[in-house]
Amino acid sequence: MSRHPYRSVAAVAALALLGGVLAACTAGGTPPAGLSCAWQYRTDKDTLNVAYPDTGATYWSMNYNLIAGDEIILDGTYPDTRYISVITYNLGGNVVDAITDRDIAPNAGSQNPFADEAASPGGSWSLTVRNGAPLSGGDNLLSTGVVGTVIYRTYVADTAGDPTGGAGLPDVKVKRMDGSVVPLADCATQVADSAVVDLINTFGPPTNVPAENPPVFKRPANIGGLYTNPDNTYIGAVAAWAPGKVLQVSGRAPTTPDTQAGASPAAPAQLRYWSVCTNEYRKPYPVTDCLYDAQVPLDGNGDYRIIVSTAADRPAWATTGNGYAWVEWGSTGVDMLLIMRHMLPDAGFTESAFTVAPGAAASTTMGVYAPVVTDVTGFTPA
Repeated sequence: MSRHPYRSVAAVAALALLGGVLAACTAGGTPPAGLSCAWQYRTDKDTLNVAYPDTGATYWSMNYNLIAGDEIILDGTYPDTRYISVITYNLGGNVVDAITDRDIAPNAGSQNPFADEAASPGGSWSLTVRNGAPLSGGDNLLSTGVVGTVIYRTYVADTAGDPTGGAGLPDVKVKRMDGSVVPLADCATQVADSAVVDLINTFGPPTNVPAENPPVFKRPANIGGLYTNPDNTYIGAVAAWAPGKVLQVSGRAPTTPDTQAGASPAAPAQLRYWSVCTNEYRKPYPVTDCLYDAQVPLDGNGDYRIIVSTAADRPAWATTGNGYAWVEWGSTGVDMLLIMRHMLPDAGFTESAFTVAPGAAASTTMGVYAPVVTDVTGFTPA
């Protein structure tokens, strides 16, 4: 599959962030590309819980300045994970360019395990991030503006305790206008980028969709957003808490490659990944809890049943042994947003969340794969 370029559609510049970046590095100054070290920031539930991060994923980022003609070179290793991508964003948090794992061409003598089922992790690749580069596929070249952000994502690492999937973060070096190359060490620790919180609070979509009873999964009317991943799409449902309330999310599970069970991420499947998350329906959009596909028990038809409640209200029967998954409701002081993610659907899978029109209910196109929410408060299985 060819790589798809993305251009910014934002009309508003984040001027405060721009001022901070430009002050850090002026033309001809140091450090190169405004970077004193690589991968300054990390986003996940524990480090920076914003923009509804999926707990099955980890996000590393750098804010850079290429005003002196610098370009950034990323030298990476294909990891033992379900998915990776590299995406550039402008100051408004909008996608400029993106490349998905299967489209990252390997270096000579290496193979890409996301494109070739027979390949193993460990091969090498190299990408260049360049101001004003053409938005074209198959070149391992990512376009960006003078100032921006690059995010490296991993999903479902198969190496216990290592979200990089045994590969570490891509090495970073800066090529200067004069041809010299400056390698950068990784930052000693990855911290939260507080500027992202300010950006979300200022420009993020409002959280004003009223809760429904029962909640109904719909695709957002505005499918854009801050620091989105174009390989994913989302459907969501807003729910209001009440004492003792217990919900069930049920439906048919799309097939995915269970890489933790030894499958190749390139193996044929309806989706690369899906998940269900509970989130607080407020800015800056914190996640509460998630389950991804391999964590959800299925019955003989491939159907799932996910129970959503507070820990105190979790029914005794809501266990994996009984065929149920469970996710924590979260805060009872704010509405809860259920999100289902679908990633990289196969071209022949016509019932993915990607087929749902903005603003429409999932049931309009997803058939048996549309998640249905039922209030099961007080229910006890026979």
